[in-house]
Amino acid sequence: MFRRVPPVHSPLSLAALSRGLTAALSERAWRAARAEIDQWVRETFEPRAWAWTDSGTTALTLALRLAAAERGSRRIALPAYGCYDLATACDGAEVEVLLYDIDPETLGPDWSSLEWALGEGAVSVVLVHQYGIPVDLDRARDLATAHGATVIEDAAQGIGGEYNRKPLGRHGDLSILSFGRGKGFSAGGGGLLLAHSARFIDAASELALPSARGFAAWAKCLVQAAFSAPGRFWIPAALPGLGLGETVYHPPHRPGGLSRSGAGLLAAGCTEQDHAVGARREVAAAWADLLPPGWRIDPEGPAAIPGYLRFPILLPSEELAASLRASGAAFGVGPSYPSSLADLSGFEGRVLKAGGWKADGARTLAKRLLTLPSHVYVDQRVMESIAGVIRRLPASRS
Repeated sequence: MFRRVPPVHSPLSLAALSRGLTAALSERAWRAARAEIDQWVRETFEPRAWAWTDSGTTALTLALRLAAAERGSRRIALPAYGCYDLATACDGAEVEVLLYDIDPETLGPDWSSLEWALGEGAVSVVLVHQYGIPVDLDRARDLATAHGATVIEDAAQGIGGEYNRKPLGRHGDLSILSFGRGKGFSAGGGGLLLAHSARFIDAASELALPSARGFAAWAKCLVQAAFSAPGRFWIPAALPGLGLGETVYHPPHRPGGLSRSGAGLLAAGCTEQDHAVGARREVAAAWADLLPPGWRIDPEGPAAIPGYLRFPILLPSEELAASLRASGAAFGVGPSYPSSLADLSGFEGRVLKAGGWKADGARTLAKRLLTLPSHVYVDQRVMESIAGVIRRLPASRS
């Protein structure tokens, strides 16, 4: 049987699908699911206030708006490498962007670049846990505090990760989570805005976002659950119209709330996360032992425990990265984001230009970073297949 391994996988059990459909059909079931996930949020992240949204992008858009209103300035610091939805959120919030560079060896900020952005007047800084690799939050917060800046923690890819023994999503003045396809904990869509600073309690509490029943999102989850296994993933992967694995810019839309079906899916999924996170960490540990020296990307400091939504690696050259991407795609080897945000067409009008700044680290990641799958479908056969591809790479280019 032909096998194609998905680059990322969000477990969706029959119990979760059943609860999602029931919540979409029944207001009573929906309210019960909301009570459960609100309790999960309260116990896990201990926020002062929170709001459920229709996506992580919407949650980030609202966080940017709240921070701009509270600070009286629309100028923010944003990483120059990341998902294009970062640009979508900035467009939706109509903020002014100062891009700071990323260190390719840690996926955290290039500190001199971040300090430059704060020195240029950024009153808020967005910190992103790329692929579930935590940022050095202590150092970032110290730097932001020194400049009087609000910290917005983007933990859209960070569910399951920890910093200082606290879950990612717990560390910003404002933090955001995402429950979209491929986020490890999926509701077919949905996001969460968390207010940890007292300054944002009222504004976050007053957000009133409409909730659709979410039948379309539930149907996508059903298809995802049916075809995500390696023996069946080749079917959706062969359909170009689905855009699997593609990174494209999506224009902003009017903010909405978490769908009713999404609430049901999350209520069931809350109890299933520990197993999925533990499996990702076991696979990541195996990858670390198999990889050539110097390919692994490690977070800064012992306080960071990655959730490993994917396992990122940095190839020695652009040629090697292209070769491994082409040869390993069937085994779940995934691409980087196609370009840095500094080079994203259409976004340049929002980015403030100031003397001599470069995005060398971000551009390096766009050319040389790949991700290895880290989910429950990665078994010994998959790992040996990818290891074999790596051994066959042309050594003369390394």
